[in-house]
Amino acid sequence: MKKHKRMTDKQKSILLSVIGIVITMAFLFPIYWMITTAIRQPGETFMNPTFFPRSFSLEAFKIEAHNGVSLYTYMKNSVIIAFSATVLGIVLSVPASYGLARFKTRFVAILLFIFLVAQMLPSSLILTPLFMTFKKLGILNNYLSAILSDATLTIPFSVIVLRTYFKDIPKELDEAATIDGCNAWQTFLKVMLPICKPGVATAVSMSLFMAWGDMVFSLTFLTKEELKPISLILYKAMGELGVRWEILMAYATLIVLPILIIFIFMQKYIVSGMTAGSVKG
Repeated sequence: MKKHKRMTDKQKSILLSVIGIVITMAFLFPIYWMITTAIRQPGETFMNPTFFPRSFSLEAFKIEAHNGVSLYTYMKNSVIIAFSATVLGIVLSVPASYGLARFKTRFVAILLFIFLVAQMLPSSLILTPLFMTFKKLGILNNYLSAILSDATLTIPFSVIVLRTYFKDIPKELDEAATIDGCNAWQTFLKVMLPICKPGVATAVSMSLFMAWGDMVFSLTFLTKEELKPISLILYKAMGELGVRWEILMAYATLIVLPILIIFIFMQKYIVSGMTAGSVKG
């Protein structure tokens, strides 16, 4: 009976492994097809396409200037907007989450509720208020409008994730730092932040993902071609290029590849951060 049970457990393990591999391949296949389509010869996608490209070509990546603006400019805009929004979101959300976790006031529950609601609201719901505000401030068609609007997406998520980390740190560490002569600011910088590195890394990664992939805010607030991020160009190219799939997939590859590389290097922190956020109080 014991031998039979061991065999059954082994079979279950094999079955679960096979299911995991199949699910992983199902998720990775669109990325594989996107990259291989981008490096195929023009027209090969429709002429009896094969699983592996018959020949490799980088012709699709020789993307001409769009309305007089080069691909380099679009990539530069995406980097400026995404990284600036991420930095702004982290600078504001880290101390905010620390305060919500450490200082007990009657307004903590209300503030947390506001952050949760802000996280759940669709982007389209705040487009009009943001547009009117930015118009009065005179920052439409400016990097600042896209950066601030993207930060409204990243800050609620970062606060919710980071608060769980700060809340789980024993308060005795604060007291020990105070005894050693640290004030509140020094305790926060020298004790709390180093402990919460995984949480900060998670917040940085997810904030960067959200800001990099934003299209709604950029489409609304940036009408000048030289200020648009590359995500908008893919949206426009889908209507202009029609069935030129190799060029469309080249655009998509350039958009996805940076995020994919960041995810590969940061996946350990992302998984631990998301797990902590779902388990810890």
